[in-house]
Amino acid sequence: MSSTTVPRGAVLSLVGRAAARVRFPDLGFADPWAEAMLATLDVDPESFDDRALRTTAVRTMVVDGLVRHYFERNPDGLAIALDAGLCTRFSRVDNGRLRWVDIDPPHVAEFKCAHRLWQTSDRHAIARSCSIACTGWMDCLRDAGDVPTLLIAEGALERQPPGLVDAFFTRASARLAKGTELILDHEAHPPLRTPPRLRACLEIPAADGAVARYPRLRPIGDGEVTPALERALRGVNRVPRLLRGERASSIHHLRFE
Repeated sequence: MSSTTVPRGAVLSLVGRAAARVRFPDLGFADPWAEAMLATLDVDPESFDDRALRTTAVRTMVVDGLVRHYFERNPDGLAIALDAGLCTRFSRVDNGRLRWVDIDPPHVAEFKCAHRLWQTSDRHAIARSCSIACTGWMDCLRDAGDVPTLLIAEGALERQPPGLVDAFFTRASARLAKGTELILDHEAHPPLRTPPRLRACLEIPAADGAVARYPRLRPIGDGEVTPALERALRGVNRVPRLLRGERASSIHHLRFE
């Protein structure tokens, strides 16, 4: 099998999931799929700091909780995981009915299609896209009709140029159906924010003082998820990066209106 390159952050997340059962048993988190995947890769788990691995595992658990809650509300829904890379979330949240599509750059998609660990279900597909802001996959969602759809962009917007981030939100706002939900994390430069005002929309302030606003993207309201999930989300968003040189990021749960 030919080699491929993935971002260090994606490898960190994989190692955190694979190591959690043994290194952080108090979390009660286990990912056998990640453990099996890590065993096939040329990666030394001991080269990663425990603090970083624990942080990424806790963040993964919070996003897992939000995704599970979505499919409790929409058991036959569709998930689109953007730049999914080495994500193993489908194996952890599958309810036996949901449909899942990983959208990856061509070289990553080819690697995953050739790897037996991703060939587990006919409800889990892998698609190729040159960019998360590509309109091709967005236009394909129009064929989904009224199927409830969740976008997951965990790590997909990290360290992306501001122009690409703006293109993603602008194009998605013009194409995606009302009610589509979006879970994403993003570093704080530039920060994504939803000001604490009634019906506030997603904003991205720029260094020159300008603010890009996306009126269709609104935060999921209080009471729409369980109190435990609300507390977990607030907690993980308060925790600063523990590794020197890393920038703080936060998790957002939004809906297109």
